[in-house]
Amino acid sequence: MKLSAVLIDTVSIQEYIFLSNKLKENIGASFLVKKIYEDILKEALKVTFSRDIDIKEWENDPTNIKINQDSEEVEIGYIGGGNALVLFKDKYKTTEFIKNYTKLLLVKVPGLKTAFGIIHDFDLDNFKNSMKNLHENLRENKNKYSPNVTLPKYGFTLDCPRTNESAENFEDPERAESFNEQDAKIKYISSVAWTKLKFSDKAKDEMIDKINDILNDKYTLTNDIEKLGQQEGKDYIAVVHIDGNKMGERFSKCESLSEYRKLSIGVRNATEKTFKKMIEILIKQIKKNKAFDLKNGEFKLSTENGKIILPIRPIVLGGDDITFISDGRLGIWLAEIFIKEFANHSINNEPLSVCGGVSIVKTKYPFYRAYKLAEGLIDKAKKESRKKEGSYIDFFISSSGWSGSLDGIINKHLSTVNGNLHFGPYRVDKTNEEKSLENLKYIVKEFKNIPKNKIMKLREILFEDKDNAKIYVKELKAKGVKLPQIKGMYYHEHIWQNKETPYFDAIELIDFYPEGLL
Repeated sequence: MKLSAVLIDTVSIQEYIFLSNKLKENIGASFLVKKIYEDILKEALKVTFSRDIDIKEWENDPTNIKINQDSEEVEIGYIGGGNALVLFKDKYKTTEFIKNYTKLLLVKVPGLKTAFGIIHDFDLDNFKNSMKNLHENLRENKNKYSPNVTLPKYGFTLDCPRTNESAENFEDPERAESFNEQDAKIKYISSVAWTKLKFSDKAKDEMIDKINDILNDKYTLTNDIEKLGQQEGKDYIAVVHIDGNKMGERFSKCESLSEYRKLSIGVRNATEKTFKKMIEILIKQIKKNKAFDLKNGEFKLSTENGKIILPIRPIVLGGDDITFISDGRLGIWLAEIFIKEFANHSINNEPLSVCGGVSIVKTKYPFYRAYKLAEGLIDKAKKESRKKEGSYIDFFISSSGWSGSLDGIINKHLSTVNGNLHFGPYRVDKTNEEKSLENLKYIVKEFKNIPKNKIMKLREILFEDKDNAKIYVKELKAKGVKLPQIKGMYYHEHIWQNKETPYFDAIELIDFYPEGLL
């Protein structure tokens, strides 16, 4: 049977979620992206077919393809990974549905761009090839059309102080109820910012409900970026982006809709279970580790309504894609936990794996730039993963406020006459490799036992000639100080080897990896 198929995709989703420097807007935006494949999709189908359509049915029984039945006009193929497949028997209904859906998006989620792949010869018996054709049509349509999803700006309209859009929403008292006092002082903001802010608290409540069995009414999450455990003088956050390895390849190999559905459900469940496990491990550390002591610990944990605010805030949690922020000193530790726990899951006896990018920046650092750094770091990690089939992590600490692309920063600020100071990415799932995360943590731990003035002197030496480095190693030996050694390598004697050194990354990490967690 030939069907009409519509593949819905979001365009520039990262820009929509992370462009604002306000955490509440980021959280609200992520919530809205999720809702366009839930409430709004359901409403558009109801308007199109004049009845309620169960958009969750495919999850309950992924092997049951109901569109084959004579009585069925429409069916959800799957929802996941930031897109949705909807199957129709009547091709004219596809046009009607897209009109209804996009109209609802303009009203309810201004600023969010979508694109559609549409074919009218979708064959469930030739699913793999049909999906390939559908994705090709989606790519064509993305390049052809650029929809206007916000009210246009004119010379006489007020600019929104939060976005680069026209400020057309008046903050009347009724609308201000869901905002905090600072938000309510702004009289006019764009509909884009207002909608994101409106749903931020609802997004928080939904996330708390998802992990409520772990929180035990003792812990909670925050929408305030200042309450993630930062201390004065250590006012840094970590933006952590984690993404699955070769997931697109695995989905493209699916031979049937039911196989595709099972993979989608399996990946999502693995991500959510891993996230909950990570939170569980964090709470255990908060309970027993002195670093988290409420009075004398390294972290300044805040409370809200008698509950301890966790020093982590998830922003995106869907499919194999997760983005969260935390106190800057916890980013790499939390990412490592997630990567290791995720590897314990498999689908059809095939193991799952992910890579991670961690950008550590000052709390006031532009959020979108921090996210783009994390994205660049994960690209480097995935490039290494494709070579060696493993789970990798890379990180960057922007203590100097450098701007530009990740490669630009590394080439401009971290390249010396001796070689590159950036040693990553680091392998997480193996400990016996030169560039393993375990080796890096070992060096950091050893550095914490060496006087800080000697470590800072080593940092200076890294920017100087190799000969100075060798002289400094001899000076340290004469004073009874030995540099940490990586098995089979000679960094501890020459500092540099093959134009690389692990010591700069380790020095940078000393203040961003609590000793009690090493």
